[in-house]
Amino acid sequence: MIKAVLFDMDGVLFDTERLYYDTLVGIVREYGYEMNRDFFIGTLGVPGGRCREMYFETYGDGFPYEAAYERLYGDVRKSVKRNGTPLKSGVMDCVKALKERKLRLVLATSCPRFAVNDYFSTLPELGKLLDGKVCGDEVAKGKPDPEIFLKAAQIAGYGPAACLGVEDSSSGLRAIRAAGAYAVMVPDMLPYSDELKPYTDTVLKSLNELPALIGNLNAE
Repeated sequence: MIKAVLFDMDGVLFDTERLYYDTLVGIVREYGYEMNRDFFIGTLGVPGGRCREMYFETYGDGFPYEAAYERLYGDVRKSVKRNGTPLKSGVMDCVKALKERKLRLVLATSCPRFAVNDYFSTLPELGKLLDGKVCGDEVAKGKPDPEIFLKAAQIAGYGPAACLGVEDSSSGLRAIRAAGAYAVMVPDMLPYSDELKPYTDTVLKSLNELPALIGNLNAE
């Protein structure tokens, strides 16, 4: 019986991954590098420390990671304050339907708390529907380690076996699987592939399909 849903944020609730990518391409180019789309996708859901290592492994130790990401978050925050936080399809209808069924809803994102606060500040109604948030700078080990989902399950008040996690990244799905929760992928920039099969229980086209899935799982 599914009692709680643990949501990733970027690419699942918010349509921000393309915004990150488009912004980062320009920033990286100014520093004399070219951003590879596949490389960027590989960094999705990866905690800051490991992400930093990946940039150095790809671009060399001279890559200005801290400066680039400080600019990235600054530019994205300005965009969000100016235009609002872009939602993925079906988010509000999905979240409202799950709350009507008395499910607990908790955010489990690798994004730092200051950025999460900025994004939700433009969507107060959505924020009120969540029962808690766990951010990337609030855990010792990021995805694919299960810590963030285990902590989110604890906030929800249920064991991982009673939780369903929703992700769009490989590292996130691995974290859900390691935590022992039911793993759902809603693909965004990363398409579903057989490589993700060991870590994915169900693939949905959008969050519009999630309430029905949980209804079917709980009817079994």
